[in-house]
Amino acid sequence: MSRHAAFVVVRAAAATLAIGLAAQLVVPAYAVIIAVAGAVGVIAFEVTRVAVTFTRRFDELAADLGQTQPLLELERMLPTRLPLPPLQGYAIAPDAAVLLVELIAREKPKLVVETGSGVSTLVIAYALEKLGEGGRVIALDHAPPYAARTRALIVEHGLEAIATVRTAPLEPIEIQGKQYQWYARRAVDDIEVIDLVFDDGPPRHAGPMLRYASLHVLGPKLAPRGTFVLDVVGSEERDVLARWQRELPELEQERVATKKGNVLIRRR
Repeated sequence: MSRHAAFVVVRAAAATLAIGLAAQLVVPAYAVIIAVAGAVGVIAFEVTRVAVTFTRRFDELAADLGQTQPLLELERMLPTRLPLPPLQGYAIAPDAAVLLVELIAREKPKLVVETGSGVSTLVIAYALEKLGEGGRVIALDHAPPYAARTRALIVEHGLEAIATVRTAPLEPIEIQGKQYQWYARRAVDDIEVIDLVFDDGPPRHAGPMLRYASLHVLGPKLAPRGTFVLDVVGSEERDVLARWQRELPELEQERVATKKGNVLIRRR
């Protein structure tokens, strides 16, 4: 018997005992029937919970399997000196990485600014290196340990001439009269024109609505034909996109069907 099956049996037995004792005190004649009904209810609940969990994990597995082709395509498109760290979990998904490499090849950015850092920083740097037009990427990271880890990866891959990580702690910022949190603005004060933004931070676990300020801060620095890429679109990001659409009507949004969701934002 598996651990979960044993847990279900124990819960059903405990529920049966508790319900049976209560029923014995209130309606002794129906105590057994009520206890059995309670046990059946507990088992039904557990079976439903297991089914929901199984369905979710099956969907996740199917989504991961669906990333095999983009991963192979990325390896073909982007030669690297060392293998990239795994493109899973919080890291950029393979299909989003392919999208990013294609954008860089087509739009030929001189400067890419990334919010957050990690494997995506390497992908951007390698794509710029392959392009061979002197482009560079500046990544912002609010967490010193993550920034240090990405810097170490950059050195390992020999991309120091192309990629830079700036530690930028989260600080209060006022947008349209309201207070939010975003990267310290001094980290981008020296940047005048950005050709491509890859927005993948701050992470959601660091606080609510942290990505809202990004387009308000970096949008005005975006080149006339520049592109702002929002990576990972969940419920909060959909709210942010709706607000951006209302507040910044001069920008248009194009949704791209990737594993985690991407939106390309450009001037109309």
